Amino acid sequence: MIAIIDYGMGNLHSVSKAVERLGYEAVVTGDAEQILAAEGAILPGVALLATRWSSCAILG
Repeated sequence: MIAIIDYGMGNLHSVSKAVERLGYEAVVTGDAEQILAAEGAILPGVALLATRWSSCAILG
């Protein structure tokens, strides 16, 4: 399972569909335990990385 990190921004649906098209199970989540348990994780939309990291810190 590939976790697509939901931090309140980004085009999560498009990323999820792209991952599924590659043959992987995709889960959109902001749950830290689920992200850590995943085979891999994607942080969509890294163009504003500093803002994204702040959002992730809020999630725990």
